[in-house]
Formats: sequence, structure tokens, C-alpha cells
Amino acid sequence: MKSTVQIACIFFIIFASSCNNISEKRDDNNLFLNTTPHKSVILDVDMCTDVDDVCAVRIATALDDNGTINLKGIAYSITGKNNIEALRGFLLYENKAHVLIGKSSIDIPDVSPYWDLMCQYNDGKANVYDAVKMYRKILSQSDSPVDIITTGYLTNIEKLLQSPPDEYSKLTGIELVKKKCGQLYIVGGTYPEGFDNNFFFTKEARTATDYVNRNWPYPILYFTSNVGGQFICGAQLQALDAENKDIVSRSLSAFGTQNGRHAWDPFGVWCAGYACSEINKVELKRVNFEINTENGYNKFTDDSSGKHFVVYKLNDDNDYYNRMMDTLLIQKALLK
Repeated sequence: MKSTVQIACIFFIIFASSCNNISEKRDDNNLFLNTTPHKSVILDVDMCTDVDDVCAVRIATALDDNGTINLKGIAYSITGKNNIEALRGFLLYENKAHVLIGKSSIDIPDVSPYWDLMCQYNDGKANVYDAVKMYRKILSQSDSPVDIITTGYLTNIEKLLQSPPDEYSKLTGIELVKKKCGQLYIVGGTYPEGFDNNFFFTKEARTATDYVNRNWPYPILYFTSNVGGQFICGAQLQALDAENKDIVSRSLSAFGTQNGRHAWDPFGVWCAGYACSEINKVELKRVNFEINTENGYNKFTDDSSGKHFVVYKLNDDNDYYNRMMDTLLIQKALLK
């Protein structure tokens, strides 16, 4: 009769083997909704002019704290005079000094009302890579599928797909993605059609969105702005943090709000972290997607055999989503 330890070891070996080979066995026609604890995640953000981005990154670090995800890196899709220092400061404040930082692969300059306050926590020792190099490093070294969540422009993802072999891997970008990536979650777009900042604001954003939509080898899950925009993130945190001590509270105030912000990005990160499981109370539908690269107008078309998917909410009580996201913001703040 096998001992409990022997049985546990056998289970671990089977589980580890399954994780190592899962990307090779996946169904290319369906989403890869990975609910495995500590799943590897890369976050790609703009985190500049709007402030919902800050709540989104806080949610990612909170999910890392509770073991839902293993946050491996954060890439920027924009550039700025002190954006890298600001992100490093934020990660230090969140006790995530090990998280790699990816500098935008192309120059899309922007400014922020909260970067300066985040820089106060910077130690000048950021683990900075070109964003594509960061992706390739993390992907090549991972022995399990890596989910990617984007809340800004898709320029880094476009360049990743186009990347040649390098010191990290002999595989091309598309080959590396097919072998190592789990699910790509994208915050952006307007359903069923319209304009959305992440997709239309710059020419580079428009062409990158089109390229990724057409060339990503697996189905993409889109969190459109008309869903996440219904919710508010950070209001409960600001109410509790009356002295404005927490870095997220201070960022919200620097942006000019005292009652939270629309939860476009936080909603996407929260859902992606839990892989759209029961806690998120969402449903999915298949669609095809297209974008006019000249003006950025996007269109989702319902199609039972469509390539990609969009999310819609199941609960009519918007406050449920607000509370769930703010719980993560508050729990993290209370640890300070």
C-alpha cells in the first residue's frame, strides 16, 4: 500500500507533467481559462493619464499576494520622462520588487498626474528590459502557460509576435507565443461597435490592434469598455482612507476624483486573474472583430463560430462588482 507521501509525490509529478505539456494539447478554437493557483501572468499597461490603471495594477498585486496569480512582469505601452521610475516605486510600495518591468518597444510619449508621487518610493534599481525582451525572457523560462492581460495599447504584443529568435529563445515570436502563452485578455473596444481609446487613440494603436486580432494564434477574450465602464473602483478605499495615506488613494486624488473611477481596466484584471470563474459573474459570447486602421472605428459581430470572445455581466447589481474589486484594493492597503 502506498504511503500518503508517495501518493502526493505521484500526483505532483502527474500535475507538473500536465502543466508542462498543456499548451501543446490545448484546443486552438476555444479559450484557455486557467484557474490553476499561482498561474503566471504578465500585465501590459499604459498607466498614465487615467487612474483606473492604478487600481488595475493594485488588483494584480493583491491577486499575487493571495496566490491567485504569479505576477511575473509589467510592461508599459507608452513612454514618459519618469514612468519607469514611477512603476518601480509603485511595485516597491506593493512589496513586489522582483516583478520585471518592460519599457515600451516604441515611443508613444504621455504624461501622468500621479507619476511624481509614485517616484517618491523609487530606489533606482528597477529590473528594466525592452518590453519584447521581457516577454521573451519570461515566456522562454516558464514551464507552465503564461496569461497576458493588456489594459493599454497592443503595440508590445504586436512586436512580440513579430520578434525574431534571440538570446532567450531560438523560437520566433509567434512560435514562442504558441508554445508558452495561455490566454490573452484584452481590455479595449466598444461592443457592438464604436471607438475606444486603447484601440483608436494613435495610429500605432490602431495598426497594432488590427495585427494582433488577425495574427494571435488563439482566441482572444475582450473586455469591452461598455462593460467595465459600468462599474466604479476605488470609492470604498477612498472612503476608508480618510487621511489619504495609501498610494492608490493618493493617485485617485491626484487625478481629481474623491469617489473612485470607472473600472475599465480593474474589471479586466479582476476577471482575468480569476479566469472568468464563478466569482466574476460573467458570461462569454463568440464574436468576430474588425477595426478600421485609418480612424480606429471597431466592430464586434456576433458569430457562433467566431474566432474571438467578449464578456458580458450576469448580475444586475453593479455594486457587487464594485465591492469585489474594492475588497482587493482595501485588503492590500490595510496591510500597510
